[in-house]
Amino acid sequence: MKRVLPPALRPGDTVGVLSPSSDEAARYPRRRLRAAGFLRDHGYQVRFAPSACSTGDYTAGTPEERAEDLHHFFADPSVTAIVTAIGGNNSNQLLDLLDFDLIVAHPKLLVGYSDVTALLTAIWVRTGLGVVMGPQLLPQFGEYGGCLDYTMRAWHRTLASPAPAELIDASPAWTDEFLPWDTADDRPRATHANAGPWALRPGRATGPLYAANLTTLLRLAGTPYWPDLTDHLLLLESSLETTPSQLDAELTQLRQTGILNKISAIGFGRFGHARRLNRPAVLEPVLSRALTGFGGPVVCGLDIGHTDPMFSVPYGLTADITAGPGRPVTVTFVDGAVR
Repeated sequence: MKRVLPPALRPGDTVGVLSPSSDEAARYPRRRLRAAGFLRDHGYQVRFAPSACSTGDYTAGTPEERAEDLHHFFADPSVTAIVTAIGGNNSNQLLDLLDFDLIVAHPKLLVGYSDVTALLTAIWVRTGLGVVMGPQLLPQFGEYGGCLDYTMRAWHRTLASPAPAELIDASPAWTDEFLPWDTADDRPRATHANAGPWALRPGRATGPLYAANLTTLLRLAGTPYWPDLTDHLLLLESSLETTPSQLDAELTQLRQTGILNKISAIGFGRFGHARRLNRPAVLEPVLSRALTGFGGPVVCGLDIGHTDPMFSVPYGLTADITAGPGRPVTVTFVDGAVR
């Protein structure tokens, strides 16, 4: 399918905020207002979808209401980009309700990660629109003191200019500390020095990017929204709660779908400290076993996913992954994400 580029995000543009799954935008008003204020301070207009701040048992409105919010933002010419408030578990409720013809007729940026990658994947599979796995309103833009500099620089480099972002440098530090929102998120989070990404299997590959939350991707197996990743560079991220046994099981299922026979390279976002998966001694045996038979480069510790900061990953953008032995790993964007 032909790749459809959304227009670049410019100062003064309107960012629409969508809650396609969890209702946490309603549950954490201080965090929500702080995030919206940060975006406004950086020159953007902010508009919340009608259901974005709704609350229920666990979702922000019904599937029909959330799908209509998305359609409304795509059809509204005054909205340049759509940012999701947060993930959850139920973005896949929207997929059978989406008007893909309307979406591709009004291409624009749609940004999120975690569970939202179900929504990103379905739209990309059906339309070719260059959606983006990247920062969300509450976790990133609502950070105490503002969105982390690395995340914001990557956002601007990727979404605000048609020129390629070129080399994606590693962040100098990272954090996975969680401070309970609206009660204790009133200081900067503790950070760790970032040694940078490392190669489990050296090599080099060039191809289109595709990124997703691993658990969410597997929920699409057997559905019409399962992506064809022939010759793609696959980047995966997981939640902070992921255990070694869970990662092993999910990667085994991924291998059994046959997808590893198609992709050119695979990369993993940084894992949190709690489950020790950020330690090569713990992670290497899991990956070596679960990725049996895959011969392309395998890299770990990328700035994507459930730790901060993060770079933004546009779907379908051509990139190069070069992985030398040990730490020399580079990710380079070959073309641009927007027009």
